[in-house]
Amino acid sequence: MATKPNKKPAGQQPVQNSQLQSAPSRPTVAPAAQSGDLWSFRNLCILIGLVSFVVYFNSIWNGFVMDDVMVLKDNRMVLRGTSAIPELLSTPHMRGYLIIPNDLYRPLSLVMFAIEYQFFGLSPAVHHFFNILTFVGCSVMLFIVLNKLFDGKKMAVAFMAALIFAVHPVHTEVVANIKSRDELMCFFFGFLSLSMYLNYMKDGKMSQLLLGTLMFYLSIISKETVIAFVGIIPMIFFFYRNESKQRAMMITAGTLLAFVIFMVIRTSVLNAYDANQPAAQVEFIDNALAGAFDMPLSGITVFATKVVVMGHYLRLMFIPYPLLSTYSFNSIPFADLASIGFWVSLALYVAMIYFMVTRFLKDRKDPWAFGIMFYLATIFLFSNFPFLMGAELAERFAFFASAGTCLLMALAIEHWIIKVKDADITAMRSSKALMVLLPLCLVYSGLTIARNFEWKDNVTLYKADIKRSPNDVRLYHNVGSALAEELYEQEPDTLKKKQIDDEALTYLRKGLEIYPSYSSLFVEMARIYDRKKMYDSAIKYNQLALKFSPIDFTANNNLGSVLLTAGRYREAIPYFLLAMQYNPNFKYAYLNVARCYNQLQQYDSAVINYRKLLEFEPQNLEVIQELGTSYFMRQKYDSAKYYYDIILQNKPNDANTINNIGAILLNTKQYAQAVTYFQKAIAANPEYFNAYSNLSRALFFSGQYQAAIDNINKELQINQQAAINDVPYIALSYQKMGNMAKAKEYEAISKQYFSNFKLE
Repeated sequence: MATKPNKKPAGQQPVQNSQLQSAPSRPTVAPAAQSGDLWSFRNLCILIGLVSFVVYFNSIWNGFVMDDVMVLKDNRMVLRGTSAIPELLSTPHMRGYLIIPNDLYRPLSLVMFAIEYQFFGLSPAVHHFFNILTFVGCSVMLFIVLNKLFDGKKMAVAFMAALIFAVHPVHTEVVANIKSRDELMCFFFGFLSLSMYLNYMKDGKMSQLLLGTLMFYLSIISKETVIAFVGIIPMIFFFYRNESKQRAMMITAGTLLAFVIFMVIRTSVLNAYDANQPAAQVEFIDNALAGAFDMPLSGITVFATKVVVMGHYLRLMFIPYPLLSTYSFNSIPFADLASIGFWVSLALYVAMIYFMVTRFLKDRKDPWAFGIMFYLATIFLFSNFPFLMGAELAERFAFFASAGTCLLMALAIEHWIIKVKDADITAMRSSKALMVLLPLCLVYSGLTIARNFEWKDNVTLYKADIKRSPNDVRLYHNVGSALAEELYEQEPDTLKKKQIDDEALTYLRKGLEIYPSYSSLFVEMARIYDRKKMYDSAIKYNQLALKFSPIDFTANNNLGSVLLTAGRYREAIPYFLLAMQYNPNFKYAYLNVARCYNQLQQYDSAVINYRKLLEFEPQNLEVIQELGTSYFMRQKYDSAKYYYDIILQNKPNDANTINNIGAILLNTKQYAQAVTYFQKAIAANPEYFNAYSNLSRALFFSGQYQAAIDNINKELQINQQAAINDVPYIALSYQKMGNMAKAKEYEAISKQYFSNFKLE
């Protein structure tokens, strides 16, 4: 009887713990992972996720900070909820807040914000929670991809890299700032696409390739950072995981297809809104490398400073302190060829590139070469060398690149501490590894948690940062505006409000010492002086702002606002129109110009601008009230009543609106109904004089002469001077009642009233 062979292929033999180091051809999953103990793959994923969540948990109680206003808090599209999703997918990124000539196409994070708003409302805690949850996904996904990339042979390295990534303080801006959801989603979907592609390289299933391509597309419509993967992905699949050249070509083709589709849609959307002008000038205050009209920069200065900036990124990768919310002029001083920072940074990058190239030529699958390559490829986009960025340096720009340096740190621990090449996850039980990894993670975690507290609100954040970067002009502006606009509004005490304004002015003046041409400093100072009723100073500083930046829509609006307050309506209107021209989404300009037109009795123009404002704030009852009044003054009573009825639906006892509807009825000769409304208005507010006056006339015209006389007498008791215009109705009422003696008596009294008040 034939017997079956009992010899199994080597790759299927059971593996003992003692065999792991000497048998690299054995299975890539260690027995520990199979046994379900602490070091199983699933448990490691959970551990990384928990650490990621815990170190950022305290950011849940933070509010809206920095650009959260633009993408969420005041974004008119996002605040429409899920109904705005089609529009968000077909419009430029900032269209819901402002119109700019060089906009971007990043709809996916805005779609997520709209969904969250639909179900949870405008809740900072909810949006912060989803930021943390997305970051948890990023950390876990980094671990999964690195483990797959090295075919499970470096699970300890993959785990350490992901753990360091989870606690790294340089990520605080991305996680604690709700706006940076775009960066988080870009990273998550980018690495998810790598995971799908790695599965395809192993199994060859077309569904895996399609899913990988779809995930890459979702990544790129989150943020363009993942464009670096267009070069990284071929590198991975032609060198590091190159089991099949055909599959590598399919993966590359899928990535390029997603990129091309993105570029076609992006170009189409931006062109449709005239927002595809990449040559639009980068502002000096955002990126000092752009230079300024009063501070021209030489080519050597620009090059040397770019190299120094790259050195700052490298420092942040390993020594993430101090951390700053902005790096504007003069946070990083200009450099030249004599600057030590230039030569140190240049030497470090040359050494890195040399090390990467030599390691790669020796071994095409060298993990050190991959870590350096990943860092350089992802940070290069933000280096200001291919093009000037919107910021000279930003910690959020280092988010992707940090994955490469975290891998390098993990490799260093493996090489110099564990001292076992391709160490299995069981090496994490080594006290030597833990003695290095735990202190590093504890220090990083402490810095991260402390920094999260500083992201509580704008005032807390900017005051903390200005202590670390006292030469940054934008920080002085940011502190001043946060004090004057946010803290001032929250403070109920009048004396403390004055102190807040004075403190804000102190910061703003210090900013002018650093950069006297920074128009935003003048705008904020003018705003404060306007509030102090120091109108001459307010006009002066707004004019200074416009001198340096004529297209500053805020300065134009605010100068017009001061003139509006002074009753100089015709002078104010051109400034409001300029503000709308430079920013068609600047809603305050529409309100202000509408009020000017109302005062000038140009009601058609007022209506146009009120209606435009309602596109931004459809539930603004104050605007609805004023729009109704404009229609009333145009004698379009049906339209006026339509808007007044909206007010009553929301404020059923609003005496002013009830009176206004009564006035419509009075003007359309529906006297009996008008009487009812005026009586309701008086019941809602017994001191509301206009309702008494209107009621007297409605009673007279409805033939209730004695009631009219009695009501006018009440008016005289409430406000004799205001009631003078209604006294003639007493005489007319007596005349209608046939009492001519009383009629003549009150005619004389009426004349005497007018004479007395005229003399006064």
